[in-house]
Amino acid sequence: MPEAPHSDRRPLLALTAATVIAVLGYAAAATVMLHTQTTLPGGVAAPTSPAWVLPVATAPASPPVSIAPAPSSRAATPSPIRGGTRPVSASSRPVRAGKTAQQKKPAPVLVVGSTIGLGPLDLPGYRLRHRNFVARVDVITARSGPLDRLDSRFTVRAGRADTRCVSFESVNYPGYFLRHRDFYLLLDRADGSELFDRDATLCPAPVTGGFVLRSANYPDRYVVLAGGWVRLDRVAAAQATGFRALPAL
Repeated sequence: MPEAPHSDRRPLLALTAATVIAVLGYAAAATVMLHTQTTLPGGVAAPTSPAWVLPVATAPASPPVSIAPAPSSRAATPSPIRGGTRPVSASSRPVRAGKTAQQKKPAPVLVVGSTIGLGPLDLPGYRLRHRNFVARVDVITARSGPLDRLDSRFTVRAGRADTRCVSFESVNYPGYFLRHRDFYLLLDRADGSELFDRDATLCPAPVTGGFVLRSANYPDRYVVLAGGWVRLDRVAAAQATGFRALPAL
């Protein structure tokens, strides 16, 4: 019986050799790419380590730095009253130099014994004044009549019910103070009663550019301008009418 011819295995051997060559070539190319530096836009060289390789720390991490101010070694003490005058502010704690506005606004200062005008922050040229013994705001300048200018002058007194706060006495009606009645601000004569003293005491609280005035006996109510009237409303301090102390005219 004749012997079967041998199969031609040359194509299979050629395919195997080509596969081996391709694998070796791919490995060599990958090695070159991993050691080749990439340049980012601007000529900055990127790290040569692959993205999945974590950097090795060469030095211990620095401890976190605190941004809080160091505690004071001195206790705050209240300043005494001298000569019948003293600054009255909404805060009994002094503001330390170097604090930013975001940390603490400076407390408004009204000097007891000084004669001032009260100007609404949002109404330049206007001043708080009394007319017919009712508080209101009007345009009052150095060219205004003598009566208008006198009606806008108030002497700052220590709060009649709370000396941490203030009371405002009329200059042209000595003994008469701004006080609230039915939550409207009026000019009324002091009668020595406890109710009057509480109604005539207002506490300044700081806002940007000046201060707002809070009722001493209704601490949730602030002085606001509403419909031509000056009254006490139950609002947040940010919604109250802001004032600044001005030189008396």
